[in-house]
Order: sequence, then structure tokens, then C-alpha cells
Amino acid sequence: MRVSVLRPLLSLSTRRLLAWSPHVPRPLIRMAATTADSRKMMDILPDFPVGPLTPWRQQASFDWRLMKLSIYDEESLRYIHDIWSFFESEKLFHMSPSTLSFDEQRHLALKRMKAMKTFGCMVPMERILANPKMLSAWCEALFTYDIDSAIKFSLSYSMFANVIRNLGTDKHYKYVEQSENEEIIGCFALTEVAHGSNAKGMKTTATYDVKNKQFVMNSPNFEAAKCWVGNLGQSATHAVVYAKLITSDGKDQGLHPFIIPVRCSKSLRPFPGVIVGDIGEKIGANGLDNGFMMFNSYRVSKDALLNKLGDVDEDGKYVSPIRDPNKRFGASLGALSGGRVQITGMAATNLQKAITIATRYSAVRKQFGPENSSEEFAVIEYQQQQFRLIPYIAASYIYRVFHIWFAEVYASFATDSVIGNMSGDEKAAKGLEIHALSSASKPISSWAARDGIQVCREACGGHGYLQATGIGKIRNENDANCTYEGENSLLVQQTSNWLLSFMSNLEKGNKINTPYNSASYLNDINTILKSKHKISSLQEAVDTKVLLSAYKWLVCYMLKLTYDKTKRLSKEGLDSFSVRNDSQAYHAVTLSTVFVEHAMLEKFYEFTLGVQDRNCREVLMKLASLHGAWSLEKHLANLYMGGYFTGETGQLLRDGIINLCKALKPEAVTLVDTLAPPDFILNSVLGKSDGNVYQNLQSAIFSYPGALARPNWWRDVVKWESNEKSKL
Repeated sequence: MRVSVLRPLLSLSTRRLLAWSPHVPRPLIRMAATTADSRKMMDILPDFPVGPLTPWRQQASFDWRLMKLSIYDEESLRYIHDIWSFFESEKLFHMSPSTLSFDEQRHLALKRMKAMKTFGCMVPMERILANPKMLSAWCEALFTYDIDSAIKFSLSYSMFANVIRNLGTDKHYKYVEQSENEEIIGCFALTEVAHGSNAKGMKTTATYDVKNKQFVMNSPNFEAAKCWVGNLGQSATHAVVYAKLITSDGKDQGLHPFIIPVRCSKSLRPFPGVIVGDIGEKIGANGLDNGFMMFNSYRVSKDALLNKLGDVDEDGKYVSPIRDPNKRFGASLGALSGGRVQITGMAATNLQKAITIATRYSAVRKQFGPENSSEEFAVIEYQQQQFRLIPYIAASYIYRVFHIWFAEVYASFATDSVIGNMSGDEKAAKGLEIHALSSASKPISSWAARDGIQVCREACGGHGYLQATGIGKIRNENDANCTYEGENSLLVQQTSNWLLSFMSNLEKGNKINTPYNSASYLNDINTILKSKHKISSLQEAVDTKVLLSAYKWLVCYMLKLTYDKTKRLSKEGLDSFSVRNDSQAYHAVTLSTVFVEHAMLEKFYEFTLGVQDRNCREVLMKLASLHGAWSLEKHLANLYMGGYFTGETGQLLRDGIINLCKALKPEAVTLVDTLAPPDFILNSVLGKSDGNVYQNLQSAIFSYPGALARPNWWRDVVKWESNEKSKL
């Protein structure tokens, strides 16, 4: 590709990079980490403090730095370290021990967002082009610390600009520049009060006025108000708004993106014709100002339409480079999947933090012991505590590795989309697969984080309920991941729809092609469904290759089961909506779940095979086995009902899970050390790397504002007589 044909939506430095290397090889070859690499990283990965956790660290069979270098790369680790060091060095980023007021949280998040932009927390596109792993590193660096400012930063300087890059054309680049120069603050407005996941039901319209070459924006009622829009409540000046494009002939062309000025960038007052405001306090993440917006015959120029995939000509006729509406929709879906890819990583980050806190605490906290003995054991020694926590350590690794891969895939797709490296058909196929994967990975990872964080809170006992432990904040902030960018239970249906669309071809014996290979094994569906699960030992029951084969069978079984039910319901005379609606519970939702669980496990297994250090690889293989067995165990009913499991297979699987938890106990502290952020970022009295739980608790309790002071309402506590007033 010649640089001269690149759109100016790319920066000059990006164009220079592409001129030098127009075809960046993907995926990049992962270099083997060595002991020398480990020592070289001592400046950013120092030894942990000597303390109560030291004996546990000495039990580990692997070098935690080598493990970290196997998962990440040096560039990513140094970038993350630089960001976290900046946060720690600036007083603005130091956490308050007590909850700030609603307004203080809003103001602080904005100031932090601005400081992050000044420091240079945004990863330039050319750096992502050279190393797609940097997208995942950027997500982890920002979202591990503070969700509020990270989301504001991401919305303002990443998502807003990237949607314009992906769906806009040359004339829209000025908005990207204005955003980069902090002249405007952007947001993304899709959801409406009465419609979220059902985008086709949205009511906001943009009617084209041929005479004045303008679009007239309207919200027919409050139900059509754009709602839950991050950044819109108090700070956004511009919004990418999805509205139904109505051409001059009155025809509805479907949802299209428009870039709309909302507030004056100098006074922050809304423009006439725009009603915009804040939706109020939420359960968590109150530093992010979520807002609502309505339009009353608000006129914007023709150029407001982001017109890469659809436009109106000078005569007001609709035109598009992709004739097939479904393919056009697929291409746009890929561009809009970035938020779900990001949330997959955010959920992994939240789980990593919670499991670090609970594991370190469990290794120090001692309770009970043998009868007739004064010795107490660390609670992690007990089977139930191992069973509660160690599978979530494994899950943290699986989700982290999957997100690194998925972020690379999305980064490549997004840059190829901007550059124009794909045909319309290729873009649609890749976009649909990314949409299908993200529509399942986001729910599965955020649900797992939701459950795991709660388990961690309870595993820390009463101390876990203290705000200073940090788990409550993690729990509240992760909760939103289960809803935004698509409510989980509805979102997974997008994945099942994609999988079901293959069945007619498969029944005819035709091959299907999925660009990222996540569903290619479905071509062998008939052979797979004839296979049986034959194992002869407990070790074989949890072998990752055996588990992957079981998952392939389960996906094929659920696909055929769901497809057969839809056909039966259709023959009974139900309309297409009722057919899909009556095939969700126990069918389509389970299909989506097992599909992405297989994809995640397979990616982790492929990654593990490539790890050069033997000790790291062996531990990672145990994590793969544990996660695969632990996840598959939840589907025992379908495995037995379908005839794939027989006899004592399920019991062998459960015994294998318990044995793996026990085998991984000596590795547990070092495994969480590998994924854990520094103490300043983790911000937990129970999860500090020194393991001095009780000293840290005492310090936090004694130093809490007002902890040792008499309250100013003390008179309401005591009973006293009026004649004693002078003595007090």
C-alpha cells in the first residue's frame, strides 16, 4: 500500500511507519523469556519484602519474573510500570481513606483524566501497529488503578476518536485532532432510556433536509433520550450519536453514527435544541458522569454523518459501498466491539486484584489446627479455602492471556479498517466474528469476576468487609461490567445467533470459514458428535487436550440441540421471534457459554505450549487443566444427557479438580505475585506484598479520620442531666 492513499485519519508518524513497513506481520513472534531477561527487569520488578509471605514464595517451583515475561513482553511491562510510577509520584492520584462527596468524585476524576492526558497515557496508533500487545497493556495500566478516571480517559481520548477513525472519512479528522489537543471532550451515545440491547428499536431520528443540506435531530419522547452516556453528564462537548437516518423520501435507512456538538467548548452550556444533563448517583464509579440527552429539531450539517459505511448524496439519496445491509451491519459491529474487548480485560483486572488480596491474606491468616495442639494453620491449607480461591487464580490467568490475544486481534482489525487493508466481505466476516467472541467473552469474564470477587470478599472473613481492604470497591465497580456495552444475558444471544447461522451450510456438507478460527472445528460436527469420552485415570480426566475435546463435543451438541429446537418450534407454526425467544434458557445461552469457554481455554493452551521455561510451562499446564475441569464440571448435566460422559467420569473430574487445587497450593502466592500490581495500585491493607496483615490493619484503623475522636454529636449518645452540663 502506498502512503499517498492513506487517509489523513492517521497521524504523520503512523504514515511514516507504514511507508517503512506497510505489512506489519501478525501475530508478532513472542520471544522466549530467559533468566537473563528476568535479571534485566529487576529495576521495575524488584524483590518482594521479606515477611510472613516469604516461606510461601520459597515453595514456588518457578521464577515469577520469567512467568511475567512469558505472559507480557518487556515493552508492555515498562509501559505499565511508567504509568503506575507516575500515579504514585503525583499527589493527585493518592487515594483518600474515606469516601469523597459526589461532586468531589466527579471533579477528581476529571482532573486525573487531564493529568493522564498531559503525562501521555495514551498509546499512539503507530506503537500499537508495531506491537499490538500494547493495547492490552494500556487497558491494564489504566483500569487496574482507578475505574472512574480510566473510563473517562478512555471515552474521551480513545473510544470517541477510534469510532471516528473507523466510521468517519477525511472531513472528520478535525474532531480527532481537537480531541487530541483537548479542545473538545467526546462521548458515545447509543443506548436510550427505553432501548439498550435492542438497537433496532431506538427512536432518535436524523432526518435529511435536502434544501438546507442538514440533518434534523429529534427525540420523540423521553423514552428516546440517549441515556447512561459516560462523560455526557457534566463534561462532554461532542457526542457520537446513533440515530435512525431518514432520507428525504421518508425511508428509514437504519441506525447510523453522527458526530454532534452538544455543549459550547468555551462555556460548557448546551446548544439550543439540546436538553442534556446528569442521571445522578450510581452504585459505584461515581467519578464518571453518566448523562442523558434529548433533541428538539436540532439541526446539524450534512458532514455530521460518519459516512464510511453509508451516506446521502447531494440529491438526498442513500448510498453505501456495502450493498448488503447485513454485511454493512457486520462491518460496523466489528468497529463497535472495542468496548466489549476492553471490558473483558477490565473484568480480568478486577479478578486479579481481588484474588491477590484474598490469597495473600489466606496465606497469613491462621485459624484452628490439629486437635490437642496449640498450632494453627494458615487458612489456605484447608481444602475448602483452596477450592474457593485457586480456581479463580487459574481463571485470572486464562482471562488475562485471552484478553492479550483478543486485544491484538482487535487492534489489527481496527488499524486495517482505518487503513483500508480489507475488502468489504473480509471486514464483514472479521467484524462478525469479533462481535460474536466479544459478545460472549465480556459476559463470561465479568460474571466470573463478579462471582470471584464475592468469594474473595467472603474468604477474607469480617476483615474483607472493611473498605480499606479494597474488595468492596472492586466489587461495586466490576458490577457495571455485567450491564454496560450490552446486558450480559441478552448479549450472549448475539453469539448463539452467529453460531446458528452456520447450521444450514453444515447440514449441506458445506465448509464454513471463520477468519480467526474460533469455530472452524464445527466443520467436523458430525464426526465430533459420534465420539465418546474414554478415560481410564484421574490424571487423564483433567488433561487439557482431553478437556478441549470434551468442550468441542459439548459445543457441537449444544449447537445441534439448539438448532433442532428452533426447527421444531418453527414447524409448530411459531414466528421467528418466538422461535428464538423460546430457545434461550438451557439452549442458546448455554451454547454461547461453552463456545467461548472453549475458545478461551484453547488460546491459553496454545499460549502455554509456546512458553520456553519448563517450570513456568508446567505450572501453566496445571492452571489450564484446573480451569478447563472447573469450567466443564458446571456442564455435567449436558455431558451426561448427551451420552458423552458415562459412569464415574464426573466423579473423576471432580476429584481431579480437588487434586489440582492441592497441587497448586504451594504455587498460589507466587502465582498472584506474578499478576499483582504494586501495593500503591492495589491499595489494600490485606493484600500488601509484605504480608504484615495485622500491622497494616492497625495502621489503617488508627489513622482513619476521626477514629479516635469523640463525635461532634456525642451528646446524643449519653444521658445527662441539665445540672451536669457545666461539668462536661
